[in-house]
Amino acid sequence: MTRFTLQVILLVSFWGAGAAASQAAGTLYERLGGDAGVHAIADALIDRVAGDPVLGRSFEDVNLERIKRLLAEQICELAAGPCHYSGDPMRESHAGQHISEAEFYGMVATLERILKERHVSTGATNELLRLLAPMKRDIVEPPAKDKKQ
Repeated sequence: MTRFTLQVILLVSFWGAGAAASQAAGTLYERLGGDAGVHAIADALIDRVAGDPVLGRSFEDVNLERIKRLLAEQICELAAGPCHYSGDPMRESHAGQHISEAEFYGMVATLERILKERHVSTGATNELLRLLAPMKRDIVEPPAKDKKQ
């Protein structure tokens, strides 16, 4: 057997093992803990953010149980789970709430802490954050521009 042939065999074996490991890992939904995991993440996130004196401002006078359910649906759908998000588009549901970048990133940091506490892998955490990131443009309201007179 030539050295080149051996390298090809090792490369193919390595690639096959990597592909098998990737398939064994399952969908992001499964890596988040399935239905129970996704709901636990959504519940913890809304409870913590709503109870935070700074971040909770936009959760005053809203139905937190409904928000938890919709967030779980959204995460489930994004993570290739069997759910369908039934809420309004992000731009509509956050219109007029004047959510700042600091509030948005505060919620992201809270989500990261929850995922770490639940022993969600760094890869799954990054994948979820990557899927959620595009929503920032529909959630954060740019600061009002000063009008010069």
